[in-house]
Amino acid sequence: MLPKSLSNGICSLNPHEDRLTLSVDMEITADGTMVRHEIYESVINSVERLVYDDVSDLIERNEKRIAEKYAHIRDELFMMHNLAVRLSKLRHDRGSLDFDLDEAYITLDENGIPSGIGIAQRRSANKLIEEFMLLANETVAEHFYWMETPFVYRVHEKPAADKIEQLRIFLKGFGITLRGNADGIHPKAICSVLDSAKGKPGEDVVNSVTLRSMQKAFYSTSCEGHFGLALKYYCHFTSPIRRYPDLMIHRIIKQSIHEGLSDKALKHFRKKAEYAADQSSIAERKAVEAEREVEKLKKAEYISYHVGEIFDGVISGVTGFGIYVQLENTVEGLVRIDELRDDYYDYHKEKYALEGRRTGNVYRLGDEVRVIVDHVDLEKHEIDFLIAGHL
Repeated sequence: MLPKSLSNGICSLNPHEDRLTLSVDMEITADGTMVRHEIYESVINSVERLVYDDVSDLIERNEKRIAEKYAHIRDELFMMHNLAVRLSKLRHDRGSLDFDLDEAYITLDENGIPSGIGIAQRRSANKLIEEFMLLANETVAEHFYWMETPFVYRVHEKPAADKIEQLRIFLKGFGITLRGNADGIHPKAICSVLDSAKGKPGEDVVNSVTLRSMQKAFYSTSCEGHFGLALKYYCHFTSPIRRYPDLMIHRIIKQSIHEGLSDKALKHFRKKAEYAADQSSIAERKAVEAEREVEKLKKAEYISYHVGEIFDGVISGVTGFGIYVQLENTVEGLVRIDELRDDYYDYHKEKYALEGRRTGNVYRLGDEVRVIVDHVDLEKHEIDFLIAGHL
């Protein structure tokens, strides 16, 4: 984020205060087709500072208290919701991927000690904002692609052929067929897989393994499309106070609005955009890794207060040295293969399974198991489980 004095002050959309903004004005028909757009500098005076849960409660349950509180904007909120639903349907129909994976919501006490771990909610209001942001990002990217100006695009390449073949084999074990050529797989084929798994046992595992088969997105000055969103044009424009690529894009847009893009300006921004794309991709990978390590630390810290307790979980990974089990609250730990003392287990990579030679007992990806918290290494952020039994 930018410094708090900016991100929480002059750059924050506080209600009933004028704020300088860069707007994308889009006219969209009832069927979700955008027929006109305009990008311009503006002044916004926000009517309300809305809370995601409040808006979700209004949309999902038409809660009376909230409906009365926001009576002056209630109709607009429902119209926005209806449009977001339509945009989501269109996005799904073109093959956009929606990996509905649980994300941890870690609660810390005043001393920074984790007091609880739950599942982050992705409700109607969250999805509403998400759809509008996706459309704005796509619109800005396409607009400046055709202007042939230096720009920073968000690129997500198609999956590698060998990853798709591995995924195809894995999905057969769940009775799901992945159609299409591995060299030129279409997003719709992956979308169909996610649809097939929806609501069935192992849905989270199918989502997780499919996600791991995808390439990592990155920033580039070349508009090479976004496989996961099934889009030809995409960028990150909507969060200039917390992402540098967005801020770089805003600078380019403002230059084009105020002074135009002369040869000198084009040369300047071509160099700056290259640097911004490369540096942002590197910084993003570091930030993601740091976030992952902090989350692992806090999860390990939380579960260290529950050593000896029994939890239900799902096998989320199978390796030659053991099985990973994810609890309902997303905490993940390892059951080491040498702790499976009822048999000698062989690792079958293609089946994502460990199989006992004598008993024929099998631990496979997606199986529900009951585990005991055995040991926690806070320094390494590692959690060890023991099997308490199959569910």
